[in-house]
Amino acid sequence: MMRRPNYRFYVAISLPLLVIAGYWGLSLAQNDPAEKKVPVKVNSQAKKPEPAAKKIPKTKDFTIAAVGDVMFDRRVKSAIEANGANWPFAKTASKLKAELSIANLESSLAAAGTPTKGKDVVFQGTPKGIDSLTYAGFNLVSLANNHALDYGLVSLKETRTRLKKHGITFTGAGADKSEAYKPALIKIGDLNVGFLSFSDIIPFNSFPSEKSPGIAPARDSTKVASKIKALRKKVDIVIVSFHWGIEYEDYPNGKQKELAVAAVDAGADLVIGHHPHVTQGIAIYKGKLILYSLGNFVFDRFKTKTAQTFILRMNMNYKGEFSFVRIIPVFISSSGQPAIVTGGEADSILTRLKQISGKYSKFLKDDNSTFVIDNRNGNIK
Repeated sequence: MMRRPNYRFYVAISLPLLVIAGYWGLSLAQNDPAEKKVPVKVNSQAKKPEPAAKKIPKTKDFTIAAVGDVMFDRRVKSAIEANGANWPFAKTASKLKAELSIANLESSLAAAGTPTKGKDVVFQGTPKGIDSLTYAGFNLVSLANNHALDYGLVSLKETRTRLKKHGITFTGAGADKSEAYKPALIKIGDLNVGFLSFSDIIPFNSFPSEKSPGIAPARDSTKVASKIKALRKKVDIVIVSFHWGIEYEDYPNGKQKELAVAAVDAGADLVIGHHPHVTQGIAIYKGKLILYSLGNFVFDRFKTKTAQTFILRMNMNYKGEFSFVRIIPVFISSSGQPAIVTGGEADSILTRLKQISGKYSKFLKDDNSTFVIDNRNGNIK
């Protein structure tokens, strides 16, 4: 009689073997390159996600007041000593108050330093000039000019220290290249405004390097544009100042025009200039205002032409568009004090500005002894 197979025995033996075989096969599959997952190809035609819309700031617009060269030496220094720190701006301060009030500081505000040897004209402004600037309401100054280092780095450092202490932001000159190029940043409400200043007029002692002081040069328009583009990415509004041109000339030269166009193309919302000691014409490029020279402002003078100047007041919105500009004529006394003028004196200043502005003079409209440019309907593009 045949014995029946013991199935329980075979099952008991087979189950562990099956488990071991399964584990071994799984292990081989996991280590087999042919069994690895193939990356899923992304459809190159698929639409990329839309970038998040830029947040619209609460601060929709703000006012700017801008003037040309402010110098606190020679007769101006003497007048401050005799009449007090408020004297330079006593007749114009009411029109200089703005969210952003800008000037070109053409002298130091220091007691320290020694004059640069070999330079024919050097300025050492009185330290009391800081009180003058504060009284007038300035909160932004350019240092990129041919007098920033007249009394050396010691004088420049003292000037920068005084400006910082009194809450006046600055740009354009420093102890090295990095400081000279560093932009000034100002917060207006929730708007970020950036300011850069360059000079095309550079004395022999004022070229900055990694280890030596100087002013931010404007010789290379490509490099200027690169600095503006870099700033443009970080702020809402960009304003650029240039020390350029030829003294006492009515019209901008080719280099001024080249730099102005390069600045706007790179992202500048406003371009202002100085150095010629006289006002030069206005221009509008891609809807942006260019003032080739604001002339003198606080500056002792020896010619009538250098005494004729103006205050620029304008409204700008959060997009960098200007809506309304007012040009207020000013006449400077022989000792350097500016005063707002009307009537015949104003007409003389405004008539000249219209003549030297060429085709852009059509934007200048007479309005009670001032000129206005009204762009509130957005017609200037």
